[in-house]
Amino acid sequence: MAVTIRLLGLFRQYGLPEPWEVPAGERSIGELLAEMEEKAHAGYIPIVNGERKSKTYIPAEGDDIKIMPLVTGG
Repeated sequence: MAVTIRLLGLFRQYGLPEPWEVPAGERSIGELLAEMEEKAHAGYIPIVNGERKSKTYIPAEGDDIKIMPLVTGG
């Protein structure tokens, strides 16, 4: 079974299919999103099944992940 990842805010512009589905248990959220994070020059908070998780979390089958960009300003 796959894991569903939904990108929010500025991350939507990076062309990943919506929702994005990946295999469970293979790579951490940080590994899955490293390229996108580098392109966006922005950090994010992973929300897994409604709970905040770290980037080192390895998604399990059926997880619903939302990637929320950090809000910054000057």
